[in-house]
Amino acid sequence: MLLLSHQVFSQETSNRIEKLAITLDSLSTKISGLTKTVDFSINSTELTTFLKTIASSNSMNISADPSLKQISISQSFSNAKTKDVLLYLCQQYSLTVEAIENILIVKKYNAPYIPKDIPIFYNASKNLLTADIQKDSLTAAFRKITSVTGKNLVFSVGIGNKKISAYIKDMPFDAAIDKIALVNQLKVTKTKDNFYLFEPDTDSTSRFTRRSLTNSFNFKIKDTLNKTLEVNFVDAPIEAIINEIAYDLKVNMVTSKPLKDIGKTTIKSEDISFDDLLSKVLEDTEYSYKLEDGMYFFGEVKLASVKDVEVVRLMNRSIQLMMEPLQNSDGFSNNSLVTNTFSLDGNFNTGLNQGFRNQNIQRGQARPSLNNGNTDFNSDNEALQSIFPKGVIDSLDVKTDVEQNSFVVRGNAQEIEKFKKFVKKIDISVPLVMIEVMIIEVNKSNSVSAGIELGLGDTPTTDKGNLFPNGDVTLGAKSINRIIGGFDGFGSLNIGRVVPNFYAKIQALETNGDLKVRSTPKLSALNGHVASLSNGQRTYYTQTLVNTIPGVNNPQIQEFENFIPIDANLSIKIRPIVAGDGSITLSIDVQQSSFIGGERVNDNAPPNIDTRKFNSTVRVSDKDVVILGGLEVNSKSDSGSGVPFLARIPVIKWLFSKRVRTASEAKLSVLIRPTVIKQ
Repeated sequence: MLLLSHQVFSQETSNRIEKLAITLDSLSTKISGLTKTVDFSINSTELTTFLKTIASSNSMNISADPSLKQISISQSFSNAKTKDVLLYLCQQYSLTVEAIENILIVKKYNAPYIPKDIPIFYNASKNLLTADIQKDSLTAAFRKITSVTGKNLVFSVGIGNKKISAYIKDMPFDAAIDKIALVNQLKVTKTKDNFYLFEPDTDSTSRFTRRSLTNSFNFKIKDTLNKTLEVNFVDAPIEAIINEIAYDLKVNMVTSKPLKDIGKTTIKSEDISFDDLLSKVLEDTEYSYKLEDGMYFFGEVKLASVKDVEVVRLMNRSIQLMMEPLQNSDGFSNNSLVTNTFSLDGNFNTGLNQGFRNQNIQRGQARPSLNNGNTDFNSDNEALQSIFPKGVIDSLDVKTDVEQNSFVVRGNAQEIEKFKKFVKKIDISVPLVMIEVMIIEVNKSNSVSAGIELGLGDTPTTDKGNLFPNGDVTLGAKSINRIIGGFDGFGSLNIGRVVPNFYAKIQALETNGDLKVRSTPKLSALNGHVASLSNGQRTYYTQTLVNTIPGVNNPQIQEFENFIPIDANLSIKIRPIVAGDGSITLSIDVQQSSFIGGERVNDNAPPNIDTRKFNSTVRVSDKDVVILGGLEVNSKSDSGSGVPFLARIPVIKWLFSKRVRTASEAKLSVLIRPTVIKQ
């Protein structure tokens, strides 16, 4: 029978190829590429790729069915006509060619369905049934049994296309029907009116292998829909495990070559899925598998048939932020991370923050770019290697799609599963921290100026000044002589009179200042990223550039003036890191700079800047307040002038001297309150 069926199949194939050859010959008149010759030598190449190459080299339109990607060929063609190559492929891989105008469509050949005659025999006198059912549909097998035996077999809706197998010889009918149900995971119930009702056996938990089993090789199927198993294998051949379980689970599978000499394994589990079992037993071998459209493809890891391409999308984290390099030891990265910058003067500052923006621009120019926003980590995978441990991405081709926030991964299906599992572990919600900053700057000043100044002016001085709220009076000669004249009534005392240009300046002045400046910006930053605040002022200095234009007789000199900005800021950078217990570690960097007086090096030099800064790392609880201080400036001055010797005598020294005392205090305090608003 096998020989006869093989001969029939060969004859049918030969007839089909002959008809296909006639069709291609007739198409050669309008598709000239069919008569052109090809010279190719290929090894382990996808069939679709080979067909595209033939079409391109011969200016033909060939459309290959996507399912042909699963076929890998290794052939050598020399001086062969294109139509002969197509006929060979159709014969070798059961393909066919259809034509629509000048377009050739290559796809799998589906042989016309011919009803199979299932061998069913029934001895009515002895009620004995003989059946040879080999992967026949439930509907076809039961129809034949019913027609031969006259006994009614019915089944529940939805299982008519189920493939069943059983070989029974001369067995009582009821026992035979029971065994057919048992080996095909069905249960049968005989009704009162002698109908045999078949239903899926959802309670069946034990399905042992068809071979003679021992304690070192056994398994049972717990759930056929989810393909979960209980297994116990001791030094068992891997190919036997795959074949036996796949047969009992009725899974569809394709192998590039017979599974043999894969190795042995020992594994015991009370609950494991078929896919996880395959991943475990094939992990340290040269074989792998891929599941696609319900079909399992097995083969060596180097074959294209077991490679896959998947898009792994991040749900919580940003793939662009994951591409950033690792941070420095000071807690801040080489390049500016995504920051919130708040400028109280409404301008972008070029002082402390200018460097961060410049680095950001340089980073954008240096990073390689691909079309469609993809970044190739295979050429520059420093950032990727810093996230994924060794062994997760070594054998994979990983790219990123920033717009879709996804990884595009190509490689072995099992390695892709490892990649996906690790991504799932790190793709968790990143806490968002709101940072409230209160900046308090207090400036206090006190100045006392007191004394009497006597002298001669160029012209007579008129009286002027005020006595309240501060004393600052200048008396001319007339007023002074009038005062002196008031002492004439004291006997022989006669002070005399002053000259017309004489004056007296009496000063008793005290000033106090108290200035408080408060600002309360609010920033937000993702866990581990920097939020920055800058507040200050900008001035400019001149830079002169001299350009000499050479000439034969009269060189020309041109001068250009550039106005260079320079900033004095209060700048704060904060990086929050939320720990597992909810506490927050803050890396804080504060810098304060201000313009100060004094002579410059030259008129065009930058202004003098006084800078104070500090940085610290503190750990606080959620919503606790951190108080930063210490940026304090105190200054005191005590100066005076007067008549030598007389200016040092107590009491009367105020008549012969002038003294000025000043004191100032400037204090800066920064209060920081972090709050985790999304954990």
